[in-house]
Parts: sequence; structure tokens; C-alpha cells
Amino acid sequence: MVPNMSVVRRDFERGNHDVARLLDISIFDSWQRCYSNSLQMLGHVDYAFLAPDQFKDIYHFQKPLLDSSRKHLDTLYGSLSRAGWSVLLTDNYCQVLDVRRFKNIAEPKIIDAFRQGAVLSEELIGTSAMSCALISETLVSVFGPEHYKEFHKSFNCAAVPVFDSLGSVCATVNITNEAPNRDVAAFYLLEACARNIQNELIMSIPNAIVIELLSGTGQFGANNIVLAFSYEQTVIGANIVAERFFKLDMKRHSIHFEGLFDETFSVLFDQGLLKRQTFNLNLTGGISLHGRVLNVPRSEQGRLFQSGELNSSEFSFDQKGFEENSLEDKNHGFKKTGVEKKDSSAAKPYFGDQRIHAAIDNGLKAIGRLPVLILGESGVGKEVVARYLHQFSPARKGQLVTLNCASIPESLIESELFGYEAGSFTGASREGRAGKIQQANGGTLLLDEIGDMPVALQTRLLRVLETREVVRLGSAKSESVQFQLICATHKNISDAIENSEFRRDLFYRISGFEITIPPLRERADIRGVSKLILADQSDGQRQLSDEALHCINRYSWPGNVRELRNALIYADTLAEPGRLIEPSDLPDIVCLYRSDSDEQIENFKSSTIKVSCDEMILEAIERFDGNLSQAAKYLGIARSTLYRKIEKIGFVEDKTYRKLR
Repeated sequence: MVPNMSVVRRDFERGNHDVARLLDISIFDSWQRCYSNSLQMLGHVDYAFLAPDQFKDIYHFQKPLLDSSRKHLDTLYGSLSRAGWSVLLTDNYCQVLDVRRFKNIAEPKIIDAFRQGAVLSEELIGTSAMSCALISETLVSVFGPEHYKEFHKSFNCAAVPVFDSLGSVCATVNITNEAPNRDVAAFYLLEACARNIQNELIMSIPNAIVIELLSGTGQFGANNIVLAFSYEQTVIGANIVAERFFKLDMKRHSIHFEGLFDETFSVLFDQGLLKRQTFNLNLTGGISLHGRVLNVPRSEQGRLFQSGELNSSEFSFDQKGFEENSLEDKNHGFKKTGVEKKDSSAAKPYFGDQRIHAAIDNGLKAIGRLPVLILGESGVGKEVVARYLHQFSPARKGQLVTLNCASIPESLIESELFGYEAGSFTGASREGRAGKIQQANGGTLLLDEIGDMPVALQTRLLRVLETREVVRLGSAKSESVQFQLICATHKNISDAIENSEFRRDLFYRISGFEITIPPLRERADIRGVSKLILADQSDGQRQLSDEALHCINRYSWPGNVRELRNALIYADTLAEPGRLIEPSDLPDIVCLYRSDSDEQIENFKSSTIKVSCDEMILEAIERFDGNLSQAAKYLGIARSTLYRKIEKIGFVEDKTYRKLR
């Protein structure tokens, strides 16, 4: 039954919410939140707008989303504009990123709201289709008086969430009309637009093999399953259709190709990539799906791989969510590289692993709402991630204050963290000093290597996090503090808790959202990271030879990115100007390192006089009649590494290698 909205609104405003329960559950829940926040139903709404520099940062950060959505928003607007609809793209904070406004619109309120940089969050303007769609993660229409604020009674809106490549809501697409036209066809096109944007985001994942599988329609299109695989054969992107079809949970679990299908991964590589043919994949239960490869992935040197041929071009990264410049860090060598831009403020460091990049994107959503814990070995770039999260969080305020809990003596760390009053201990400043916690008030506090914090201090820190009050040494006065907490550690916190070296209750306080950074040796693109660092250190004047890259790729890098950076600086210093970096220029430990796999390669090389690395690979594949698993084992390299090397060689027309498997 459709309720009488004038009665619903009157009763709700008086505190009787029973009749309002007849509204759509998403709208009713929104009204409840607005009421709890003391938002008035009556009164004027003054729209808030981002400052130009804020919008500039957000616009650059959201460039992948904007690039992926632009043509689909144009298509949607082209289909709906004659019916009076305007189109709006907002991020997951209801901040307007892109607008297609109906040219003959008469309502000035809609004109005011439909502007780039407008902040249309529920806290500010009350119930909207965008805010409801973000929370419910489904299409929601809010027409006329269904808006909590009477000011918006002339708005008739519908919005649908946009999911990113990992299935998290990253945006909404909204359509608004002056006329109360609940046209189901318009809503269908709206949902199709959101699905197309997600598919586009998946297509933009770098170094990924993206496939489309028929889900029962009989033809390829927006309603089908789309999956993105890394060369390590794991799922790194999936659309909402795939997520529901396979019941995927990519945010919690790593999903392997062979966990979904009976076939081997070489089907995609052989039939899909090399031969550009359609293929069949059988599910573990026996169901067969017809598919094709959608994209032409970039090689690790940034060159397009088409029909077995490589188009030569300068090295560059086409990284989703990453600019061609990288954030500078004094410890890790990430700096501007590639095409110079006037504004590189939104650049993201390149880690050579899609798992890290996806975790950073999700971390930005957590900042402002949850404490963040960054885990990983020493030298992997934990501080780089923390600085990026602070700098580019939409909720960023204040400064970033850092304290390394492992580098300060235990006798001093308490005063550094909590501050002290004048004369509170021998050697204390006469004026006293604010601690790191107070310095971070209104900003971000980064506690690096928190796993090394003394247990006694952990107790004091826990109290600060619980009360949001800090007491300086030598003082009885508490002061209120508000800050975003980011912690980082190389230690295994679970083991530390079991050994009574870390408080379990503190762990629960600091681990609202965890980001784990894999060590360099486990990343897919060590070569790409090496090239970026060397380009930075040599101002783009120096490159690595294939043999040097081979040495770098097989070394275990116990010191991670920090050790890699030092090794490349060492090589750049020793090598004569103007020539390639060769293995002899690298530190001895890098090129003298040998694993059992490397010894197999050396034995194979010694039996083949003057045979190049490429010829070795081709001969190994021929020796095992195209069986890539056996060839990779014989060469002593991972199968995923062999895939990338084959891509680089490009031999699709050679009859000897048509039976790759």
C-alpha cells in the first residue's frame, strides 16, 4: 500500500515512526539516521562544495574511475536526456565527480546540486538515492516527498552502486528528473551503465588477462561473467555477475584459476591470447561455459602484445589508479618518472603487485573511520603506504606525525609519545614539550614498528585510544585528542601476543583495517619496480640489460625494496656513463646468488654454446613438445615467469610452438 506522504512526514516529524515503515526499507533507514542526527525535515539546504585543491586531489585520485565511466555516462545520458533525466556520478562519499545535466531543466535546486565538487552526503542534505544506494548496495529510487528534506520534494531520483574490480562499492550513478516518472526502462539502463563501468575498471587492471564467459544469454555482453587473472593464475578482478555466480569473496580469500575450472591456465594463454580464439571452460561440477579473452594485456615493459607480436615503445606503466609519476620516498626511491606532469600530487607508488594496489585503494576507504595496521617485512614500503593513505584520504586533515618505536631507546619513547611537563625529569626542557600524540591532534599518527613498543607503554597507549585523552609525563591534566591512527610492524603480532610481548586488547584497537604488503620476492613485477627506481636515480639516463634484470629477478631480496634501491644506486655509481647496467655492475651477492633452480639453468646454458636466453626458452619448450609446465620446471623458473618470457619473445606464428599447454 502506498502511504499518504503528508501523513507520514507529519507523524515522523512528531516522533511517530510507525507509518513510515511502509516506505522502502532503504528510505526508512535513511530517515531514521537523519532523525538520529537531529536533521530537520523543514528548512533550506545550502549545498557544500569541495575547495578547488581538494577537488583537484580527488579528481586525480579518481581518474581511473572517471576514465572508465565517461563513455558509459555519455551513452546513458544520450538514452535518457530526451525524457528529461540528468545524470550524476558520485564517489563513495557522495561527492560529485561528473555531471550530465538536462539542458532544459527548470528547477534551480537541481541546477545548484548538479555541479562538480558538490558534497551531497546524507549528513548534509538528508535522504538521497545516492546515499541509500551506497549503504544498501542496490538500486534505490527516492521520489519527491520520499526525500527526508522537504527542500528536495521536486527531485525524483534513482541511483545504483558502482562496484570496483574487487567487489567493493566505489561510486554511484544517479539519474534525476523534475517529473515523477518511475520508468522501469530508465532504471534498467541505469543498472547496465553501472555494470559497464565495473567491467571497464576490470579491463584497466594492468598486466591482467581479462576473460568474458557467457552466463546464459547466448551472446557476449554486459550481463556476462568477467574475470581478471594475474600471470600467477589468481583472480584479481571480477564483476558482480561473476561474484554472484561463483560466490566469490575476493576481499577475504585468494582465488586460484584451478579452484574454479577443470582446465589448466594455458587454455587462456594459448587459445585466448596467442590465437585470439574463443574457448570452453568446464566448472568443477561439469558445467561448461563459453568464453573469450577481452583485453590485450601489457607486457612487463609496457608494450602491447598483439597476435604474438610486440610493438616497440618506451617503457611506461598503464596502472589502474596510478599516475605515470610515483610518490617520492627517501627510503624507497619512488619518485616522479615517465611523462612529466604539472601536478603529480595524486601519484601512487608502484609496488609491482596488484594485491598491494587493491589493498591501498580499500585502505583509503577505511581512513577516517577505522585504525589501519600495515604488516610486512622490513623494507617493503610500509611507511610509503602510510604516507600515501594520509596524503590522499578524502578525509585528510592536519599533519602526519611519525614515531618509530624501534629506533628510540625505551627510556625516551614514553616522553616522545606522550610529551612531558617542564622539569618532569633530568634533562627535560624548561618549557616542557608536546608528545607525538598531541602533535598529531587533528591529523594522522603513524606508529612505525609498533610491535617493538614496550608492554608498559602499550597499556598507556590503549588508554589514550579508549578515552581519546592524553596526559603528559609529570602532569595530572588530561587533554582531548582526535587523530587517525596508522600502525606498522614487521613482527608477527599473533606470535607476540602468545609470547606476552603484545597486548591482545591493543591489537584489537589498532587493527580495524589490515594491509599486508608481500615481500619483494613474491611480487609479480620486480623488474618494473627495478626500472622505476633506476630511472629515478639516473634521471632516466640509465637502463638495465636483460642479463641484469635476470639476476635481479632470481635474487631473494631479504632486504626488500630498500636493498634493491641500494643495489641499483651502487650499480649506477660504478657503471660508466651512457651504457646499460650489466650483472658485473651489481653487488656480488646479487649475481653470485644461486638456488637449485639457477644451477639447472646454468647447466642447461653450459651445454648450449653461445645460446641466448630466448633460444634457451624456445629449445626447452620444443624439448617438451609445448608442455609449459615441464619446460618451466626444466628451466628452473616459475610457470608464470615463463608466460611473461614467451610474451616478450612473441613466436605465435612458429609452427613448432602451436601446441603450448
